[in-house]
Amino acid sequence: TTSQPAPAPRRADTRPPATTISMSDSDKPAGQKFNQALKIINISEEDFMKEVKAAFAAADTDNSGAIDKKELTPIVTRVMTAMHDMGEKFSETERTDAVDEVMKLIDANHDGTLDVKEFADAMKLAVLAIASAMAKAI
Repeated sequence: TTSQPAPAPRRADTRPPATTISMSDSDKPAGQKFNQALKIINISEEDFMKEVKAAFAAADTDNSGAIDKKELTPIVTRVMTAMHDMGEKFSETERTDAVDEVMKLIDANHDGTLDVKEFADAMKLAVLAIASAMAKAI
């Protein structure tokens, strides 16, 4: 038999493993939490996915089918502005590195762009965070 070369070692990644939630995971704990979160914020799964696809299409300004760092920048800027308006403080480094950090966090296949599934997974995590905050406020 011919031996295959060993795969090149991947660089050490100090980030926690990415969490992804698939719409087909409704029977798993993460999917159940997501479905509960949708109920808390009063949106159906179907409407959520319509909103995600519309937001993705709006962000994909070059119609490439992927969101690159340039297209991600205004989204991250708006989120950081909203967070700042709610009292969150950011260092200069955090502001400068925000787009790269967000890309690293949600670019599951590490190709430097976000496809619609990666974008949807990030939006699902956002829904979980919003629903959690809303539930604590009640």
